[in-house]
Amino acid sequence: MELYAGVIVDVRAEAVNRIFQYRIPPSFGEKIKIGHRVLIPFGRRRIEGYVVELSSQLQVEEGKLKSVLQLLDPEPIILPSLVELAVWMEQTYVGLLSEALQYMLPPAFRFGKERVGAKTAQFATLLVRSPQLRKNATAQRRVVEILQKESQLLATDLISKARTSYQVLRSLEEQGIIALGTTTLERKVEWDRIPDPKPSLTREQEDAVEAIQGESKGLKRPVLLHGVTGSGKTEVYLNVIADVIREGRQAIVLVPEIALTPQTLNRFAARFGDRVSVLHSGLSLGERFDQWWKTYHGEVDVVVGARSAVFAPTQNLGLIVLDEEHEGTYKQEEGSIRYHTRDVAIKRCELVEAQVILGSATPALESYHQALQGSFRLAELTKRVEARPLPTVRVVDMRKQFEQGNRSMFSTELKTALGELAQTNDQAIILLNRRGFSRFVLCRECGEVLECPNCQVSLTYHQGDSRLHCHYCLHREPMPKSCPKCASRFLRQFGVGTEQVEEVLAKDFPELTILRLDADTTRRKGAHAAILRQFARGQVQVLVGTQMVAKGLDFPNVTLVGVLSADLALNFPDIRSSERTFQLLTQVAGRSGRGEKEGQVIIQSYDPSHFAIAAAQNHDYLDFYRREIGFRRQLGYPPFRSLTRILCSGPQRETEDGAGRIRAFLLRQGFPAGDIFGPAPAPIGRIQGRFRWQILLKSDGPPSDILRGLPSVEGDVQVTIDIDPLFML
Repeated sequence: MELYAGVIVDVRAEAVNRIFQYRIPPSFGEKIKIGHRVLIPFGRRRIEGYVVELSSQLQVEEGKLKSVLQLLDPEPIILPSLVELAVWMEQTYVGLLSEALQYMLPPAFRFGKERVGAKTAQFATLLVRSPQLRKNATAQRRVVEILQKESQLLATDLISKARTSYQVLRSLEEQGIIALGTTTLERKVEWDRIPDPKPSLTREQEDAVEAIQGESKGLKRPVLLHGVTGSGKTEVYLNVIADVIREGRQAIVLVPEIALTPQTLNRFAARFGDRVSVLHSGLSLGERFDQWWKTYHGEVDVVVGARSAVFAPTQNLGLIVLDEEHEGTYKQEEGSIRYHTRDVAIKRCELVEAQVILGSATPALESYHQALQGSFRLAELTKRVEARPLPTVRVVDMRKQFEQGNRSMFSTELKTALGELAQTNDQAIILLNRRGFSRFVLCRECGEVLECPNCQVSLTYHQGDSRLHCHYCLHREPMPKSCPKCASRFLRQFGVGTEQVEEVLAKDFPELTILRLDADTTRRKGAHAAILRQFARGQVQVLVGTQMVAKGLDFPNVTLVGVLSADLALNFPDIRSSERTFQLLTQVAGRSGRGEKEGQVIIQSYDPSHFAIAAAQNHDYLDFYRREIGFRRQLGYPPFRSLTRILCSGPQRETEDGAGRIRAFLLRQGFPAGDIFGPAPAPIGRIQGRFRWQILLKSDGPPSDILRGLPSVEGDVQVTIDIDPLFML
C-alpha cells in the first residue's frame, strides 16, 4: 500500500497553517515515520517540514503531488506523543502548529540554520610503545613519552602538554607510531554535588506519597501537593521519583525560575547520581544541545529545568512535577501559542498515562478549586519538618511611621532587627519587587515625568550606569541635566528600587555584607548560581532582591525576612493582583526559620488591612482562598468562567479600527455582547512604538472555534490571542 506523508511546513504564517501532502519515494522504504524532519519542495524553495501523519488516502491531484526530497535525521526526533501534544496545543491556544512542533526540537536545530551541533574532537592513541625516532626529533619524543603514560589523549591536550604543534602529530601518524581519531565530547554542566542523606519521612509525607502512588495506579488524576513552606515537598517528590525510576520510567521536574535549578539539580543529583540532566535557557546552546540528546537517547532518569523542559524528549515518561505550580513564569508570554505549562504537563501525561504532581504552599486558585471539585487529588502537608514553627510575621503600617517622622525606607522595626542581625552569623533576605535605583524621575517645577519614547511607561533610573532604562523595550538614555519640557534643572528621583536598597543598607549597616539578586545582577551566565552559592556558604549576610528571592530557596541560616512596599502589586489593574500579593508575601516569609533557629518576618505596608496581607501574616491560605473565590464567583472570573485576551498592536488608527472589526465579527458569530469587554486601550497603551488595544472575552470554555475564524486585520497590525491570560497589562 502506498503511503503519503502529511507535513507541516516550517513557515510561521497563518496562510500555511495546515497539513500538506507529499509522496514518499520508494527508496525511503518504511524508514519515514511520524515525527521525522524532512526536506520538501515548497513553492520555489526547499524547506524543512515535520511529518505529522501517514495516510493511504491521496488528498491532492496526482499531477500536483510533490515528493519528499530527504529525511533530515535517521530517526524521528519528535516523539509521536509530542506530535499529538503539539496538535492539541495548536487547537487549544489557536496558534501555529509549526510553532508548537518547534518547541519539541533540539536547541538551534533547524535545517540550514543550525547554530550548534555535536562537539567533536580529535584524540591520539599510541600504537608503538618504543618507536625508533631520529635523535633530533625532540618534539616527537615528548609526545611519545606522554602517551606512554596516558596511552590516549585529546589532541589539543597532547599538543599543550608536549609544547608542540599538530604537524608533529600528523608526522607521527604517517610513521604509524600513533593513530588520530575523532570522538564526541559532552559539554558538561557543572553543579555542586552536595551529600543529601535520605531522611525519614514524616507521617504527613508518607500519606502524601501513598496518595500519589494510589492515584498513579487508579484514576491518574493530577495530585495537588499543598504544603506549607518548609514542610518537605521536595522529599515527597524524591520518593515518588525513586518509584518511577524503579519501574524503568523517567521523570521531569520543573521549577519556575532559572535561579532555582542549581539548588534543585544538586538535590536530585545527590539522590540519583549522574543520570540527571538539566534544561533551561541559562545554559549555552551547546550545553542545552548535549543535555537534550542525552535525554533523547535515554541516558538520564530525571530532567530538571524551567518551563520549556516540559517538552523534554523522555521516551518513557512516568511523572512530571511542577514545583511552585502557582508561579506566573510557567505561562508562555510570547509567540502565537501562549501555553500554560501546568495544562501542557497534564495533557502530556494524559497521552502517555503518566502522573502529574503540582506542588505549592500557595496554589493557584484554579488548581485548588479543581482539587476541591475532585478533578485533582488533594494531598496536604500542614506542618514543617521536625516540627519547626512557621516564622512570626509582623505587619508595619508605614503611614504611622511617616507620622512619627521616619522618612527612611526602613521601618523602625526592620532597622532594629537588622542591627541585631549584625551581632550574629544569621542571614536576612530583603524583598522589594522593583529593580533599578529610582522608579521614576519627575520635574518638580512642571510635573513632567520622564517617559520612554517608545512605550507608555516611565523610565527607571539605574545608578549602575547612571542612565534611564525602559524595562519593556530596553531603551536607555543618559540622565538629563534639565527637564526636556520646561528646561528646569529641578529634576528629582522618586520611588525606590533594589539598587537603592542595597546602597542604603551598605551605608546604614557597614558591618553587614550585602549582595543583590535581580535581573540586572544576573545577566551573565552563571551569575544566579554564583550569587546563591556565596549566600549559601555564609559569605554574605544579607540578600536583597526582587521576587527571585521569594521562590523555593532553602537557606537554614536565614532568620529574618524584610518586605518593602508589600502592597506594590495591589494597585495593578489585574484580576490576580490580590492573589499575587498573597503568594509573594507567603512565599518570601517561608524563607525564614527553615533551620534550627526561629524566624521572623517584617512586612512594611501602606494598606495593612487588605485581606491578602492579613492572610499572609497568619499563614492562612484557606482564609485567602475563601475571600478571593467569592469575588471571582461574583464577577464571573476564573475558575468559574474562562477569559480570553485579544491584543491588537500597531499604528494607532489601524490598531483601533482592527480591534473594532474583531468585535463586530464576534457579534456576528453570536458571541454575547455582555461577554465582550472592549475594545479599549491596554493598561500600557504603547510598547516599542506600537499602540495596543485589547478585547477581553468571558465564556464558559475557551472559544477556540470562533477565534480560529477571526478576520484578517489590514495594515501593520499584529493580533495575538491569549487563552486564560495571567497578565493583563
